[in-house]
Amino acid sequence: MRSLVIVDHPYYDRSVVNRRWLDEVRKYPDEFLVHNLQSSYPRSGIDCAREHTLIENNGTVVFQFPIFWFNSPPMLKLWFDSVLSQGWAFGSSFKLEGRKIAFAVTTGMNQESYTKDGINQHTVEDFLLPYINSIKYCKANYVGTYVYYGANTESNDLDSIISSAKKYIDFLRETATN
Repeated sequence: MRSLVIVDHPYYDRSVVNRRWLDEVRKYPDEFLVHNLQSSYPRSGIDCAREHTLIENNGTVVFQFPIFWFNSPPMLKLWFDSVLSQGWAFGSSFKLEGRKIAFAVTTGMNQESYTKDGINQHTVEDFLLPYINSIKYCKANYVGTYVYYGANTESNDLDSIISSAKKYIDFLRETATN
């Protein structure tokens, strides 16, 4: 089964890192299916039945997005609120049970900013805890986070972005097989 990469980036046209990651992912259509929420739902409504089918017909799910005001972009939050519904994700049925779920995120600030002593006083995973806990509540398996720090910094160079895209493919493959 292919891994499903669910992407939300409100400013995708201006993205450098997320776009490069997806360019790399799209080289392997037999392994990965990219599902861009912004292009799928330009008017913000989420088709839960469609999302359920996508998940049920694919393997590992990876949520890719930029950290957006210490959270996910708004559409991904809407996705979680809508798609992880009672009777499908929890309650009488646990359709995500045993499914591997991971995150791939970019940050505007450098790695030192995302430490207990840094300006944000928390790690990236700390900011993802509501999502990680939601996944665990649905009996899915959280299998890790891939992070690119400093996407908005001047030290950001093309070689590091290309390298991160190749490492992202390795991360996707590892999460699917572990």
